[in-house]
Amino acid sequence: AENLSLEEIMELIKGKKDHEGNYYFQQLSNVSDIPHHGKVEFDYFCCINLPQKEGTTKRIYLDVEIQNVENPGYSLVTRGQDYLSRMVIYQNEREYDYRNYKNMKKNYVIWILPQAAKKRDGHMNRYKTTEQNISGTTIEKLENYDKGEQIMIYLNKDHDIENKYDRVDWVLTPLVVFFNNTLDLLGKKNIIKEYGFEEIEREVTKMCNLG
Repeated sequence: AENLSLEEIMELIKGKKDHEGNYYFQQLSNVSDIPHHGKVEFDYFCCINLPQKEGTTKRIYLDVEIQNVENPGYSLVTRGQDYLSRMVIYQNEREYDYRNYKNMKKNYVIWILPQAAKKRDGHMNRYKTTEQNISGTTIEKLENYDKGEQIMIYLNKDHDIENKYDRVDWVLTPLVVFFNNTLDLLGKKNIIKEYGFEEIEREVTKMCNLG
């Protein structure tokens, strides 16, 4: 989506349609129930058709997870590998099949940890598959193996919002405000205005209750 502005991305999420009347942004069922492999529920699962410069679209699958417990007894990154696998299996018979794997789309899992340890406040990690030449110089096309990424966003509930984050503050501070009840409704509304979000009373109140 690097060729799209934030405003264009917002329009896609709000329900913009392409010239054939299809939505660019589609919310999907968050239940993954695979025979003999168990059932999980994603927090928010969707696919997005991203317009490209040459006039085509590139589809990605996205799962966003809100996790209050930073260490539930295992690594969330390891759990995310299961989620990425399920997202690939979801595409089977929809995007690709055993006769042609070419149309498999890339998958993303974004973990937001609103109550991480203070020492990790504002940290953001990215995990993806890379190629390493062990012998020779053969290079595989990136799109042939680059099918999954995880992004971990660590926040601390006691973060002082007067203290701006060194990097991507425009993402991190609103997340702290939305997902932690350290501010009252008026305080949240002021931050929303400061960071350019549209103020909608009902939704702000809902986010306060969710926190």
